Amino acid sequence: MSVYEQIKADLGYLKLDAAAGVFATLAEQARTEDWSHIEFLARLVAEQATADRNRRLTARLRYAKFPYRRTIDEFDYEFQPTVDRKLVEDLATLRFIDENRPILFLGQPGCGKTHLAVALATLAVEAGYRGYFTTADNLCRTLVRATHEGNLASKLKTFTAPTVLVIDDVGLLPIGGTQASAAFFQVVNTRYEKGHPTIVTTNRGLPDWGTIFGDTVVAAAVLDRLMHNAIVFNIKGPSWRLREHNGLEIAATNPTNGANH
Repeated sequence: MSVYEQIKADLGYLKLDAAAGVFATLAEQARTEDWSHIEFLARLVAEQATADRNRRLTARLRYAKFPYRRTIDEFDYEFQPTVDRKLVEDLATLRFIDENRPILFLGQPGCGKTHLAVALATLAVEAGYRGYFTTADNLCRTLVRATHEGNLASKLKTFTAPTVLVIDDVGLLPIGGTQASAAFFQVVNTRYEKGHPTIVTTNRGLPDWGTIFGDTVVAAAVLDRLMHNAIVFNIKGPSWRLREHNGLEIAATNPTNGANH
């Protein structure tokens, strides 16, 4: 076995598969382009490092359970002019993570709340943080079931361990029952104490949260944690989905006559 073959085999044994896969190609390129040993080593290590970063990012994105991929650049600020673009761009620096600043997006269904929440959480995951997405209903159902099954402590970590948690659609469905309300508070409170920011979307005004939780005291305690040092967006605009629906209706009632083109 040649030295090149031995090095390639050793890279594979060390599970440096990306480096092993490009070793021969880079070695030939180094020979023809007269690279130094350090330059060759740097490029070989860079290939492995890039592959590892991409693999870990893929794993973090899979763990996060985002419902879709969205970016800040895709958001239509002209359609939703009440959204402060400069503030969103500042949040995209992820400074809110170090400052433990909760983010609340208020607005009617379809106005872009979840888009912005997912986009910011995705940026955090891409930067190396752990993120997680859940609806309020799923969070409460999961934890109430865990309470009955006797594994609440371990299930709580699903929602309290990630650096950034998105809780979507608070108020879309009522958070019924003492156990569900207590579980929601426990998640928010634990994250507050750990210094992990929570991103919340809701279609209900904050004064209505007593109705959502069925308990004004619990609602006040939740809001006390969420509103401390929070960044709040109150999106006044219409629904994206209704815009698309109206566009389809207009297209259906005014079909284009191909003979005129």
